Amino acid sequence: MASDWKIGSDKRRRTTDQLRAFRAANEGTVAWDTEAPADFTYLFHPDRVLVRAEDSEAFERAVDALDKDVLTEPPRRDDVRLLDGDLVRYVLPPRRDARSVPDVLDLLEQSGLRRGAASPDHWVHVSPGGPGGNLCPAIEPEETGLKDPWPPEAPQGEGCEVSVVVVDTGWHPPAATDPRTPWMHDIEGDDELNGPDLRPYAGHGTFIAGVVRVVAPQTKIFVEGFAIGGVGGGGILESDLVVQLEEALTHDPKVINLSAGCRTRDDLPSIPLELFHKKRLRKRDCVLVAAAGNDSWAAPFWPAAFDWCVGVGSLDRDGRVSDFSNFGVSADVYALGRNVVNAFPDGTFECIETPAVGDIRVFGTGMARWSGTSFAAPVVAGLIAREISVSGSSAKEARDAVLARAVYDSDPTIGPHMELRQPYA
Repeated sequence: MASDWKIGSDKRRRTTDQLRAFRAANEGTVAWDTEAPADFTYLFHPDRVLVRAEDSEAFERAVDALDKDVLTEPPRRDDVRLLDGDLVRYVLPPRRDARSVPDVLDLLEQSGLRRGAASPDHWVHVSPGGPGGNLCPAIEPEETGLKDPWPPEAPQGEGCEVSVVVVDTGWHPPAATDPRTPWMHDIEGDDELNGPDLRPYAGHGTFIAGVVRVVAPQTKIFVEGFAIGGVGGGGILESDLVVQLEEALTHDPKVINLSAGCRTRDDLPSIPLELFHKKRLRKRDCVLVAAAGNDSWAAPFWPAAFDWCVGVGSLDRDGRVSDFSNFGVSADVYALGRNVVNAFPDGTFECIETPAVGDIRVFGTGMARWSGTSFAAPVVAGLIAREISVSGSSAKEARDAVLARAVYDSDPTIGPHMELRQPYA
């Protein structure tokens, strides 16, 4: 990465900036699928392989059949029990010729292993994205002089309280009692341990919880945190994410918001997330809402691309699809994601992304302005929660009702899609 400074495009530089920070936060556990970091499609753990339990014997046989020059010794089967043992995690030994995990999987599939039986352990990330695209979030947080959130607070109304879990970077507890952000009352979660110097992606979970609350006042919100205190740099490995999602279910949510995702090897469905749905989510009255990603493309971004997940793209305030938003299979619906305003911790933030590297932003109003599909997703999560509260319907019925009210449109560059337009009535 010594010559990254030579990359001429701001988008490519920004991707490299993000990836450099991400790698530094997860030293020794981040690899990518291209030579130039700005061009990566997906990130993965350099030594882990995930296998469906039903395919584990076939995986081990295929490994045994490999040329002995590929692996110095057999993979070690991790003793961590994931999803009742239905997901098996292996750790590969050192490889000769610096073969990557995807290289090894290519060889295994060439020797007969079923395609899709095994995968790298991908990084699911709040940021970064790629290749050379806009990232998630689409921008770093910005100061705002506004004193009220946007979207604005919906009327309290009548209805039952609905449990929503935001699986994200953690929660800023002072926001719950800050008189500047009264809509944040009674929100709880894992403390993201903010100090006066704000780390990258600080406040992400707090901001998203605030968006859910202004759209759906009758909600009990818990922020399930990963990457607490800066660990992880805004990312989590797939095999660890499913553990966090299982913890989220202990709060008996009707709606889970996940403003994160990833591309995968060969764009195959994420094995851990697929198994999480099969083993856990499908059996419950709970809906997962996820950000569609900010790479301006139609390739699948998981979990948003699953048909059982509500994938949310971003709209500008004029109702047009934001230029950074993913579209296609990952976006079932679009909602406001540009220049959203909500709660944010006070402190000093140093920008790490081109073209603002080194700029200092001082937050002192309890609020920020932010853009990305990360912030469109909680608008839809809030709408579903509000529908449950008002109608008393099931989570899945509420999801269907909200999507049915969306406005259909057809754009020749995007294809048929739905837009949730303001005022989100």
